[in-house]
Amino acid sequence: MIRPLGLVLVLALTPLAAQEPAPLTPGDHPQVTETRHLTITTSTSRGADGAVRLWVDVAPKPSMHVYAPGQEGYIPISVTLASDPAVTAGEAVFPKASRVYMKALDETQLVFDRPFRIVQPVTLTSNKDRKQIGGTVRYQACDDVMCYIPATVKVSWTVE
Repeated sequence: MIRPLGLVLVLALTPLAAQEPAPLTPGDHPQVTETRHLTITTSTSRGADGAVRLWVDVAPKPSMHVYAPGQEGYIPISVTLASDPAVTAGEAVFPKASRVYMKALDETQLVFDRPFRIVQPVTLTSNKDRKQIGGTVRYQACDDVMCYIPATVKVSWTVE
């Protein structure tokens, strides 16, 4: 169920422990996308074992939050990769969300209200030196006054 848009007063926010994004490794090709609600930066890492991880660093704008996976009744932030036979996606890893009590709604909600990282493990079956992977980030954002129409943002990663 998607809640109708309307005014929402956020009277109490439980702080989310700051999660510092890891530094980029040489060869990363970060891509930054700005929306009205947040900044999304995509980049990649490759482990010594060859494992590839796609990073989605999300920084909500001041007073904004997005819903976390597991939050019912709203659209939680998610990452979807474009269909590509050379890419197999594992399960995305999200940080621990904050529990926020919304007095106006008499609800406790799971949200991200500070910068956080989503890690999307992938397996590549192509031998190409460089691979472009496309996808989307979908979310519903709210600020201290209202919730906004859900958004879907195109993103991409370049894997060396």
